Amino acid sequence: MKKSSGERRQHANHGSNPRIAGMSGHFLTDPRCSSPRAALAFSALAVAEWIRAQLNGLTGLITVPHRAGYQRSRVESVLLVVLLSSLMGAQQTSPTTTATLVVPRLVNYSGHISSAPSKTAAGIAGMTFSIYREQDGGAPLWMETQNVNVDTKGNYTAQLGAGKSEGLPLELFNTSEPRWLGVRINSGKEQPRVLLLSVPYALKAADAETIGGLPPSAFVLAAPPNAGAVSPASAVNPAAVAPATKSNVTTNGGTVNLLPLWTTATNIQNSALAQTGSGATAKIGIGTTTPASTLDVKGTVRGSFTLPPLGAATAFSGKNSQPLDFLASAFNKGTSAPVQQSFILQAEPAGNNTASPSATLNLLHAAGTATPTETGLKISAKGLLTFAPGQTFPGGGGGSVTSVGLSAPSLDFAVSGSPVTGSGTLGLSWKISPTNTNTASAIVKRDGTGSFSAGTINAIAINANNSASGGVAIVANSSSSVGILGGSGTNAGVWGDSTSGTGTYGDSASGRGVWGQSTSNQGVEGDTSSASAYGVFGYNSAVNGIGIYGSTSGSTGTGVLGYGNTGVKGISASIDGSGAGVYAQGRVGSAGIYAVSDDLAWAVNAYNVGTGTGVLAGSALGDAGFFNGNVEVDGNLSKQGGSFKIDHPLDPANKYLYHSFVESPDMMNIYNGNVTTNAAAEAVVTLPEWFETLNRDFRYQLTVIGQFAQAIVAGKVANHQFSIKTDKPNVEVSWQVTGIRQDAWANAHRIPVEAQKPAEERGSYLHPELYGAPEEKGVLWARSPKTMKQWKESRTRAAQKINDSPPAP
Repeated sequence: MKKSSGERRQHANHGSNPRIAGMSGHFLTDPRCSSPRAALAFSALAVAEWIRAQLNGLTGLITVPHRAGYQRSRVESVLLVVLLSSLMGAQQTSPTTTATLVVPRLVNYSGHISSAPSKTAAGIAGMTFSIYREQDGGAPLWMETQNVNVDTKGNYTAQLGAGKSEGLPLELFNTSEPRWLGVRINSGKEQPRVLLLSVPYALKAADAETIGGLPPSAFVLAAPPNAGAVSPASAVNPAAVAPATKSNVTTNGGTVNLLPLWTTATNIQNSALAQTGSGATAKIGIGTTTPASTLDVKGTVRGSFTLPPLGAATAFSGKNSQPLDFLASAFNKGTSAPVQQSFILQAEPAGNNTASPSATLNLLHAAGTATPTETGLKISAKGLLTFAPGQTFPGGGGGSVTSVGLSAPSLDFAVSGSPVTGSGTLGLSWKISPTNTNTASAIVKRDGTGSFSAGTINAIAINANNSASGGVAIVANSSSSVGILGGSGTNAGVWGDSTSGTGTYGDSASGRGVWGQSTSNQGVEGDTSSASAYGVFGYNSAVNGIGIYGSTSGSTGTGVLGYGNTGVKGISASIDGSGAGVYAQGRVGSAGIYAVSDDLAWAVNAYNVGTGTGVLAGSALGDAGFFNGNVEVDGNLSKQGGSFKIDHPLDPANKYLYHSFVESPDMMNIYNGNVTTNAAAEAVVTLPEWFETLNRDFRYQLTVIGQFAQAIVAGKVANHQFSIKTDKPNVEVSWQVTGIRQDAWANAHRIPVEAQKPAEERGSYLHPELYGAPEEKGVLWARSPKTMKQWKESRTRAAQKINDSPPAP
């Protein structure tokens, strides 16, 4: 680009200033103007700037220090005044133009990229131009992004304001404050800002066409009604200033800071808009006359509220949205001053320059005057939340959720995928789907008419007789409920009498064949005098059926009472561990089985003839077994832990005291005591006569008491004694001796320290919950899964408060 001598001189004078040399840009004005007055103003300012440059170049007396403001000599000021006066005088005599041209609000800017960034490709560079009030820092007053052609030497030309049809806003240059231009290339670091000189400020000349920002026609009074002819001396050019409609303008007076509102064609009143300040300090209020911010709305904002991006994204960089600020004020006790707390929501690009670009909504925070920073909380375009580091949730010992599980009644539902400890899917399905048909164990689901099928028939009273041989008076069938249900307040609910057959016969595939209930007599009574017959015989062929069921609602009653040589005898034919010879269940503090004996009898006698367990006891929450009295174990006792538990010696009424057992991999016995050496510094410890018969592999430990001395075991255990010697006489010594049992039982039943689990128990745990495994991975589940399933179902029923008693009529 060839420069004129004036341009070369200007560049030479400013070459030492890094703020100008870094960009080496200059401005050109568009020769078009909207009126002679605007054109003259542009020309005057341009010539004035030229005079400043000439004076600086010739004399060196006039400088433009960028930070300190403008300082000009008296000579320059006189020249500017004379020049502007002459030009304005010439303007008053110039003829009025007949054609109106639009003032282009564009400023040509030519620049040079001293070292082209590596991101500039194919001669096109994405440039963001920003105009600031300050040389460093501060928010931009105006910003625009353009794609600009750059030649091979790094030169380029751009028109500032070309991004919008209205060009540069006039208010950028309507104050006496300096303006600085910053250029950012391909979203890189902003280049050092350049001070804007006179030419761009010529946009202020547009005010020459207005009075207080309004066209002259706004101040022309309409002719009064029935007005006569106007004299030539006071005539006004109607084509230039006449309003669209001539009318009288009236006003009842206004309120300070409120903007006017045309309520009719001839009347001005106060509007709801208020303005305080002007320029960069202007504040607009809606519904308030004292706005506290640039835009202060008192009331409800309805409808969509759009915050556009800061610019158009390029292949090199996406653009954030305009931020939405939420401000709070918190008092700092240390500094005795309020501190502003800023929370900012803004949309930020994600996956820029990819096949699937997106964005996230991010939360930022800043305290006081600090720059807002990311908190880490954001929402993706699909609504997925990313939490800030350190976010915790309820649950778990550490205060965060570590797994999510699902449980449901196992009789009705099948659960899959539980628990989820990382990612996964929880599944829940019916074992028997709900239906409107008469299906056993199914949840009732009404059909489209609200109906469902059932197999039960209820009648108030039935009296039926059949005298025929082999005949049946009443036949009632039920596949899952009661075939016949009879009730009476003072007599038998159901009575059957036969001289040769069966008086009452009940048959059920899954329910009760015969059920009797009475509040003051026998529910069911059966009599026989035959030794081979049964007074009451119950039989059920169903898998989970009950042959005979007895219950009582009395507080001291007995569900089933058996009296004889064997009071109650139960035999289980199950070979897979799912049955029980006798099943007992206690409720609300009562005993499932209560057994009492006297003299030398056994209250409970349990014996297993195979490899099973004589007594198996478990508890969901309480103790599996409680013994009030002495307990003898004829065999080995294995446990996961042990302790003694006594009333606390210092607070026996309110506390317990626990001590744990001392464990050892050997069958170790511990013996200890205190002894004092004699004048010869010797002592002999006598042990029981059976000591060496019971123990072997002795270990010793000596501790001196009351003084500094040395003690040794002078003689090992022999003839049930050992000796101690100290380095001085009369020393008290605390001693401890341990031995390994070697009696006959111990030698025959050594406890292995480590052992492989039996094949059926491998892969299972004594306490699976301690290893993050489900209950079904327990050792008891591996040994007797059906028994454990019964236990689990009992817990489920107890939790759901399901009554195991027969259903009421």
